[in-house]
Amino acid sequence: MRRVALVAGASGLIGRRVAAHLAARGWEVIGASRRPDTGRGGRQIGVDLADAADARSKLADLGEVTHVFYAARHDHPEGAPESPEINTAMLRNLLAGLTPAAARLERVILVHGTKYYGHHLGPFPVPAVEGGTRGGGGTFYFAQEDFVQDAARAAGWRWSIVRPHIFFDASVGNPRSMGLVIAVLAAIQHELGEPLFFPGSEQAYVSRTQFTEIALLARAVEWIAADARCGNQAFNVVNGDYPRWSELWPAFARWHGIEPGPPRGLKLAHYMVDKAPIWEEIVARNGLRCTALDRVALWAYGDYVFRPEWDIMSSMDKARRFGFAERVDSREMFVRAFAAYRERCIIP
Repeated sequence: MRRVALVAGASGLIGRRVAAHLAARGWEVIGASRRPDTGRGGRQIGVDLADAADARSKLADLGEVTHVFYAARHDHPEGAPESPEINTAMLRNLLAGLTPAAARLERVILVHGTKYYGHHLGPFPVPAVEGGTRGGGGTFYFAQEDFVQDAARAAGWRWSIVRPHIFFDASVGNPRSMGLVIAVLAAIQHELGEPLFFPGSEQAYVSRTQFTEIALLARAVEWIAADARCGNQAFNVVNGDYPRWSELWPAFARWHGIEPGPPRGLKLAHYMVDKAPIWEEIVARNGLRCTALDRVALWAYGDYVFRPEWDIMSSMDKARRFGFAERVDSREMFVRAFAAYRERCIIP
């Protein structure tokens, strides 16, 4: 059967990886984004999903689409609330522009996250399960979920939702990366002759956390799209191990050739304010790619990830019951990323 995917948010980190995976697996892939990457090959559509008229004009002739993979989100500054109204309107505009002609549409798959459970607000019941109570905080996930369920009932197609946590990819063009945050911090500490301290608090250091390698996520969303049992279902998608930072940190320090240091409970966004000359010296002496310190990694994102002083765990039991048994070792995932950064001349 001919499978045609429309990937919304195709120029973003997740959308790019999902699109590439589907194409490699034999899907026909159409990418949709506000700033399409025309160098990636395949059909790319430039569309502003926040503009209903633009969505209608750009998507109306995509009658061949069988699956929508929705990884788009409205631009927002790091740490700022994401508008439920705008993000839901974008999804509504996409489906309103697409579905009048898309008689073959079978499934709409949304990429959400564990803010659904309120992990960012404070301690919550762990491990989080898909059928549990929604968390607080007013995330746009709730409004999108309600909308897509109503739209599916009215139109006759089915929906699915995935909930990953801390997206991880070895890409060097995305500063919103914990791998880059840790690797660049380690390079600076090595240059200073100091240990690799943990930026969060002592309690954060011993709390459990989780990650989602984007390659794993891409495989999971294809499995969900292809398995009829996964229609009208939500699934957590995480690596499946739940390490403490205290278990990972010594291995990270050893890989970078320095000693691990204790938790310091500080904000990297503040710590890095005067470190640009040190980074520039590291880059020049080692022949690294010339990327400014405030652009190579997003320090405020690191502060967000290191902040929780409670366990963050999502159950993978439901996905296992339905047949998705893959796991990723998070320590090995980071080590692979560090090696890739060094090979690509991002870190020394």
